[in-house]
Amino acid sequence: MNKTILISLFSLLLLSCKPVDTPTPTPTPVEPEDTTHYLTANTTVVYECNERLFARQNAFKKIQDYLPTLQEMQVNVLWLMPVHPRGTENSVGSPYCVKNYLAVDPAFGTLDDFKALVDDAHSRGMLVMLDWVANHTAWDNPWYKTHPEWYTTPEGDERGWNDIAPLDYTQRAVCDTMCNVMLHWVQHYGVDGFRCDYAHGVPTAFWDSTINVLRQAKPDIIMLAETSKTEYFRAGFDWLYSWSYLSAIQNLFKDGKKVSSLLSTSRTEYASTPKAKERLRYITTHDASSENAPSTFYRTADGELAASCLTFFLGGVPMIYSSQEIGYLQRINFFDYKILSFDASNATTQRWAALMRAYVATAAERAGERKDHSTESVAVFTYQQGKKEMLVAVNCQNSPAEISVPAPFAEATVTNALNGATLQLDATLALDAYGYVIYTK
Repeated sequence: MNKTILISLFSLLLLSCKPVDTPTPTPTPVEPEDTTHYLTANTTVVYECNERLFARQNAFKKIQDYLPTLQEMQVNVLWLMPVHPRGTENSVGSPYCVKNYLAVDPAFGTLDDFKALVDDAHSRGMLVMLDWVANHTAWDNPWYKTHPEWYTTPEGDERGWNDIAPLDYTQRAVCDTMCNVMLHWVQHYGVDGFRCDYAHGVPTAFWDSTINVLRQAKPDIIMLAETSKTEYFRAGFDWLYSWSYLSAIQNLFKDGKKVSSLLSTSRTEYASTPKAKERLRYITTHDASSENAPSTFYRTADGELAASCLTFFLGGVPMIYSSQEIGYLQRINFFDYKILSFDASNATTQRWAALMRAYVATAAERAGERKDHSTESVAVFTYQQGKKEMLVAVNCQNSPAEISVPAPFAEATVTNALNGATLQLDATLALDAYGYVIYTK
């Protein structure tokens, strides 16, 4: 009987997690008022942190030292790429090849160092999300020797991933154990959520049950699925990926596609997004930056900022990948180390901080009605929520542009949300190459 046929039987059996060969945490409910769910505040800013960009040793401490800069950038969800030890058998160096789910990579530090990082982030109002690999393990994960029956033959994408051994989720013991180790990180280390790698490689029934168990321990836990399959919303995930949007924003900035094409893609993604659910929005990720240098699409740091401004002010949960904020535009092979200089005085970092401050400060306006006034190459839209109004204009080309200022902003006195300055607009507005403005009144 194959995996597909067994899914219905599996759904009936998967009612709760029971520990197998792992510590036995007991769910401890957390009162909702003691947690902060930034999604409801319309001010979420996610930072995907690649530990191997910060240090070859003691990366947790280096990242902890960087928290004040992230705080300045309004980051309130710190997503750590896999913290676990990597497998060495058939290894290609991928951090998504987990050798031990209950340990951390010694190069990053100790479990105490990890807890110190989490505690410091919490003290700054940040939630911490772990990158979680449920679909497969490393070949030298102890489970492969002690429970070979937990594994199955590769299917689909897995056939090209020779460093990993796929888990068999038709086995109840696999479901119980994976649920249990996720719960362990929530209860013992205060983890606030999970970004679930290759989520659609694991049956929705597992996620449905496991997310329910995790929410008994932490009602406001944030669950992000690396998939665009909307059935994973129904399985309990809060956020899904925006792969279609990523392709569209790349095409707009690299190939000169029309702004209307991007807006159409955005509307289509949200047409399948239930109320109270969200899409993670970004212009690059560890995968995208590994495949192509960001400069391939956005050319310059100015181009990256313009693309991000447009992306974030269109809606969704904004995500910044570590390296964007310092203007690093080259490919990053996340399978190995690439130590970068994360200097808080970097001019690009300060521009990111100004952009994200404007994003957070205009939460009320973004909750209102949006009207599109875009041209082929300049995204222009207004928001109105009661008496609060906002104009956003983003030049998506590497040459200057001029647009007509939409009413009621034409010749109005406005505040520049990026620097707080007051000015009076004309009937037209000139934008530099990759220029963007955010005005409120």
